[in-house]
Amino acid sequence: MKRLAGCLLSFLTFTAVGADLNMLTDNHPPLHFQQGNALVGFGVDVVQALADTAGDQVHFQQVPLLRALRVASTEPATGVFTVLRTAERDSQYQWVGPLMEVETALFSTDSSRQRVGSLLEAGRQGRIAVPRKWLIYSYLQKQDLNNLYGVETPEQMMRLARLGRTEFVVADTLSVASMAREEGLPPEQLHYQIPLMKQATYIAFSPLTDARQVARWQQALDEMSRDGRLEQLKQRWLVDRTPR
Repeated sequence: MKRLAGCLLSFLTFTAVGADLNMLTDNHPPLHFQQGNALVGFGVDVVQALADTAGDQVHFQQVPLLRALRVASTEPATGVFTVLRTAERDSQYQWVGPLMEVETALFSTDSSRQRVGSLLEAGRQGRIAVPRKWLIYSYLQKQDLNNLYGVETPEQMMRLARLGRTEFVVADTLSVASMAREEGLPPEQLHYQIPLMKQATYIAFSPLTDARQVARWQQALDEMSRDGRLEQLKQRWLVDRTPR
């Protein structure tokens, strides 16, 4: 009887105050990407599952990440996924997570190149291309590299790799293969060199979103972690096809 009452209380907690939420994300397969007319991916499935558990309705919209974060900083009932939680961003949003950990790594574009042992060594061996809008670009700027080459988009970075105009690219190990294929570059032509950064990803909610609603989402995520559903989604979407 007590267990039944507890389950009923949990159900009422999740369903009594359901709301509409605008959930923004960018194109980042296999986390979130367009497939036909539908937005799919690991992050999409997680967000939908959390909304279903919390009794909320979600409306997905695909926009560039930095624009999404700007919108979420001022608009209520808005969230952005999946987002790296940094010291600079921490106080600007309400957070639900972690969803998963992402590794960003250095990849060479030449199979005959000997594997580098450090970032300092890579800094002496040719151009390192990386999108300027990515957090990793700011990190690499602080490493006093003379060969860092900032580009506008991941597509431009992979195009340089395909044309042989950069010796290294930087990407996370989950999406590097997809980004390469989109630019006509066989993923096996990219060769894992060294890890650069590991960070957890989160959902960033607007500071104007009801804090009780955010708490319900965190509770729902904790339940997904405990009962294995989060791991099942990772197994479905996050198969490691990293070129090494």
